[in-house]
Order: sequence, then structure tokens, then C-alpha cells
Amino acid sequence: AKQAIGGIAKLKHQTTGEYKTLNVEYNQLDPLLRATGNLDGDVNDEKTGYSPFPGNINQLLFKLDAYSDALNRTKGLMPEFVNPKYKDDAKTVFKKPTRLECM
Repeated sequence: AKQAIGGIAKLKHQTTGEYKTLNVEYNQLDPLLRATGNLDGDVNDEKTGYSPFPGNINQLLFKLDAYSDALNRTKGLMPEFVNPKYKDDAKTVFKKPTRLECM
């Protein structure tokens, strides 16, 4: 629980009743849970010690052969980038330490 990874959620539109299964970004997961009845948000289950909301590391593979070929070709290297979160619109102070990310 409380890890900086998103989660896969099945959401229901309250007006239309339509369901969607989608990724909820890590910074939106806890507020979403609190707003929809889990008043404690994302906390570890007392019995298992794990979050009841499985994390999503954004890897959904449809063509494993093509993925394997790409890994072999690039030797698994992926470009990295920094995605800073700022405290204000002036973007002079970080909200929290920045981390490396990759797509």
C-alpha cells in the first residue's frame, strides 16, 4: 500500500451505469478509494500485510514474440527521463524528490 505505482480499477459511471476498466495513476488512487467508500484509502490488509489493490506497472503484452525481439535488439535498454512535480506554477521548488522514469 501507499506505493508510487498506479492500479487497475473497474469504475462504474454513476449516471449511465457504464463500466470501464482502466489504469488509475498512483497520485489519484488513494483519493479515489477514499471518495468511493474506502475511508482509509490504500492500506495493507491486516491478515495478509498486502494492499488489496494490486499495482500496475504498465506492462500489458499482446505480442510476446515482438516484445522479445525488441528486448534482444536493444539489450533491454530504455531511454529514461525525469518527470518533476513542482510545488507551484513558478516551477522553482520541487514538491518532492524527482525520480527517473521510462516509457
